[in-house]
Amino acid sequence: MESCSFLRLPAELVLHILSHLEPFDLVKTAQTCRTLQQHSYDDFLWLPLVQRNIVGSPVDGTSFPSYRELYAAHHPHWFLPRHRIWFSDSSPSGKLLVARYEPNAGRIAAYTVTAARGPHTLQSWEKNRSVIIHHFNPEVSLDLTRPVLNLAPHKANREAETSDEQPSGQRPAPSSKYGKEVLMDNFTEQGLYAAFMLCRALPEEAITESTHVWPPLRIPAQARTRNVSGDDFRSAGHRPTTFDEISQYNFRVRKWVEFGTRGSHPAVSPAHAFNTPDGFAAALGRVHPFFAARFNAYSPSGVSVRIPEEITTYATLPPSCYTPTPAKPYQGIWCGDYSGHGCEFLVITQPDKEQARPLPEGMAWLRNWFAGRDAGPLGSANRYANTDVDVDILGGVDEEEIEEEESSGDEKTRFPMDNTLDHTTAGSSSRAAVEVTDHPDAPSGRLEAIKLTGDPYIPRGEFTFVAPDIGAGGFIRIADEQAFRGARVVRSAGHVADRDFELDQYTPSQLILLSHNTLAQFWERMGHISYYQRVDLDALANTHTFSSSRNMNLRNGGGETIT
Repeated sequence: MESCSFLRLPAELVLHILSHLEPFDLVKTAQTCRTLQQHSYDDFLWLPLVQRNIVGSPVDGTSFPSYRELYAAHHPHWFLPRHRIWFSDSSPSGKLLVARYEPNAGRIAAYTVTAARGPHTLQSWEKNRSVIIHHFNPEVSLDLTRPVLNLAPHKANREAETSDEQPSGQRPAPSSKYGKEVLMDNFTEQGLYAAFMLCRALPEEAITESTHVWPPLRIPAQARTRNVSGDDFRSAGHRPTTFDEISQYNFRVRKWVEFGTRGSHPAVSPAHAFNTPDGFAAALGRVHPFFAARFNAYSPSGVSVRIPEEITTYATLPPSCYTPTPAKPYQGIWCGDYSGHGCEFLVITQPDKEQARPLPEGMAWLRNWFAGRDAGPLGSANRYANTDVDVDILGGVDEEEIEEEESSGDEKTRFPMDNTLDHTTAGSSSRAAVEVTDHPDAPSGRLEAIKLTGDPYIPRGEFTFVAPDIGAGGFIRIADEQAFRGARVVRSAGHVADRDFELDQYTPSQLILLSHNTLAQFWERMGHISYYQRVDLDALANTHTFSSSRNMNLRNGGGETIT
């Protein structure tokens, strides 16, 4: 019996079969014969491959002759808009980016997420007039004036080659095209350069608690890469040689300043770009000037002079850790009010018990506080906390560590518990915890807040607060004061430190669950209550919204839109 030829099938069936192939497989199929080449080039196949990398908006037309050519023009960089949320390891402040494909320009770009505090009012807390409530209405937006990533089609399709026409900062290209850097047109000022670098993920079995990786182990990640290198990430171990070696969850950006008459890059006086060294520092995202003493960046002889470079590593977050669900309604990217430090971004996760890592070191001394066995800062209100909790509430904290820290009393000496609310009314807690926690909608489990951007005291990548149990075990009361009426209040631990992250430790605090989009934190030792607002990621990623409007939308506890 004569066998049926694949090529004799109707075109519709052939296209349906080919639609299950990945791009590399389609390319190989196109090389078999002219008929399959024609089928493999069909936009019916390539439009979905482009669309799956573009979040939040449908692909509607392209300036390229076909979607296949569009896909090829930005290969292998489509993972950038696909994951869209990226955060850097630059210390201490870090940087949060939103990446997207911009069809009008035909490029992949990533912009810094910024926030302004907006109207700021202060109010005394009626439970304790010495405690100040800092109201918070942040204006979150993308800084569209200067992209961090700017991968135009011709840049994405053509690797930069080292020659006299390239700035000296561009190193000789590795043997593989995937290891080459892509020079980006990020700056209008002469002498400033930025290059995009693909990188390799570090195998999980090679990572230990002491390994320098980004993101750190406390942040959920699908892959991690080294962020410390003795050779500025030049070696083959850092740069991919094949497509399969490319980390889809990390990348690097190298920035430097150079002046001089090198090829098509003439010498430029620093005054033509920035008037002070601080101007250069700001351009490279540095907090302080980084020039060596008496080092002149401009040479009147015309010799190229190069300023020390900066290499920043970026990572993304798995959507499962920041996407809210009915069981984990507080997960997300949030904007927090850190008073004099300004606005900072954090990711709030609600890990499952079996996936949760041990709580941070230094929290063992708060064991009684979390379990409700220590009156501590709650005073009489603490009488109504549920003390019948599992001793495993600190999940993973070693018993020997607990005994050692409790016996030393070092933390308690620095931050002794007192009866801050002894003089307040306990009526807000007169309902037994079981009345609330037995409600079918009552939350449960752990809540962790980790900084994506930071400050000189608590840098990026560190916990800012942790609530080990927002359910029955950590329940304190239902607020009856006007500012937080009806909100659930649970025990938490706030992370504080001296400048440069010295002597960091955790202190008792109260997390006020106002809504799934608004939280507040009572910082006991600091005597103030600050707010956190959920960030609308879809608004940030929407091209049309931010091409015409600076501010994004935030939803408050009542579901109204604040602009």
